[in-house]
Amino acid sequence: MDLYGLYYFSLAVQCAVSLALAGWLWAKGPHQSGIKPLALFCVGVGCWSLGQLAINLGDDSTAQLGKRLINCGPLNPVFFLHFVFRFLNRDKPRQLLVCYALGVATVVMVQVTDMGAMTPWLGFKRFYLFPAAGWVPGIFVSSISLWAYFLVLAELPGAAPKRRGKILAICFSGAWGSASTLMFLNPSFGIPIFPYSVILFPGYALLLVFGILRYDLMAVNLWANRLLAWLLATAVTVALAGLLLSMAARTGVASLAAIPLWQLWLLGSAMLGVMLVLEGPSRRAMEKLIFPGAHLETGVLAGWRARLDAADSWQALEQAAGATLGAHLRQPMVVALGAALPTPGTPGIHCYPVAASGQHGAHWHSDLIEFEGATPGVLRVGEVFGALLAAAAARLEQLLRYAEHEKERMQKAHLLELGGLAATVAHELRNPLNIISMAAVGSPPETRAEIRAQIERADHLIQDLLSYSGEVRLNRQPVPVAELVQRVVASFPGQPIAVAIDDTLCALIDPLRGEQILNNLIGNAIAMMRGRAAPRIEVTAARQADGMINLRVCDNGPGVPADLAAGLFQPFTTRRPGGTGLGLAIVRRLVEAHGGTVRLATREGWNCCFELTLPGNP
Repeated sequence: MDLYGLYYFSLAVQCAVSLALAGWLWAKGPHQSGIKPLALFCVGVGCWSLGQLAINLGDDSTAQLGKRLINCGPLNPVFFLHFVFRFLNRDKPRQLLVCYALGVATVVMVQVTDMGAMTPWLGFKRFYLFPAAGWVPGIFVSSISLWAYFLVLAELPGAAPKRRGKILAICFSGAWGSASTLMFLNPSFGIPIFPYSVILFPGYALLLVFGILRYDLMAVNLWANRLLAWLLATAVTVALAGLLLSMAARTGVASLAAIPLWQLWLLGSAMLGVMLVLEGPSRRAMEKLIFPGAHLETGVLAGWRARLDAADSWQALEQAAGATLGAHLRQPMVVALGAALPTPGTPGIHCYPVAASGQHGAHWHSDLIEFEGATPGVLRVGEVFGALLAAAAARLEQLLRYAEHEKERMQKAHLLELGGLAATVAHELRNPLNIISMAAVGSPPETRAEIRAQIERADHLIQDLLSYSGEVRLNRQPVPVAELVQRVVASFPGQPIAVAIDDTLCALIDPLRGEQILNNLIGNAIAMMRGRAAPRIEVTAARQADGMINLRVCDNGPGVPADLAAGLFQPFTTRRPGGTGLGLAIVRRLVEAHGGTVRLATREGWNCCFELTLPGNP
């Protein structure tokens, strides 16, 4: 390819690139400010390049058409000024209308007068020369162009960094375009120098569009990246082709060495173009084969959200999340909620709450675990799923908190209702019981004893009912645990109760409520061991790492039947004949009022063991 062929090739590339950019801009950015005037400007640049090719390479009629395309050039600066107005958010419709009117008038004048001559010049068959009257459209084009660049540069000092980059890109591309087309005027000024600068013209439209839109349309960066990769690959192909040709000539392969370099370059460029077009589909196909589920189809997110929102517990959410993500990516996935990390060696997601500064509560955050080496598509799937999982975890936390508050509210309302009923029952039953007790004075001793026992049992039930349903008021104070236990044990003389508690251990509780708790637990243990050989009861206590007091009351009685264990602390559940079924329910209520917990535990050597946690004194 000689110098003239390179000149024609540059104009062809500029024409194709400008028209392709115009179509792409019109299709991709209809809502971006100034995109349509910029697209029209690119059309004008492409038509100018096409006109030059028609003049140089076409027959007489084609050359005349090319001349008319070049003579439409005065509209290009008006398109550019229109774009600048939109870019600067200048609402000047009258000024634009005047400029368009002047531009159209100039084009009509140039076309009517058939301005411009086509004469042979240097090695060109024809070349466009401006006539003496060419200063008229020249002044119009120069004035409009200078006005547009003046407006852009005037905005530069106070512009934000991002906008300043766009302004500099407009100015740089404008300087590039002016320098590239400057030598096109050589024959008009009688300068016999080949228009080398026009060879650089294909970069003008690309620089202008990329510099302006790279911050607004992500696709611009994507295609710029592909274009640079294509140019680099083309340069490497040309270099390798030249090397292979020289080696072929030295080794005597005349037929290969005779192939022109430009033909090899054109073939290599065409192959690279095909590879560029096929790169996306082939990459996506390989990702689907190697990384199935790397793409998100329509409806997938809605299905994920529905499955995650259906979970009603933390365990259910973990299982649903792991199964859903694993099914989509077609490989095992683990999901961990809270502080615990997933098992190492298996990819998954760790979702945990993060305290939000200046806000109440916490928001949930997700991290991808063992996703090293995954493709961007798989990483995107993981990040999107992690965001949905964090939202589902926050929602579940709110629901569980609401359910707990609702449960407490209903329990308080139930206790309030039960309290009113208990007070009524106590008032209505105690008077008849007192009358029965007085009426039994003249009865035989055995009858009086039986009546007294039944009255005491009924009174005990009334007391328990009033205690369970009544309001729990606490008078917290430091209480030595050993002294408290010994005081309660002393109220059960002769019972085999062993105490193993450090004298320095101190709890922050209401001492009267503490005695009530221990009385119920120890009394319950004594009742269950009646008639058993070698009965034993042990009370132990120790401080936990979190500062809470761990207290245990264990006995070697018959234990708790499996069918009663789950509801043992519910009202009216009892494991001994004659029990009211409220003793352990009262214990649970009093312990929880202190901020502690109570449960049925297992301990070696003991058949029944109640374990409590109560707040310790710092």
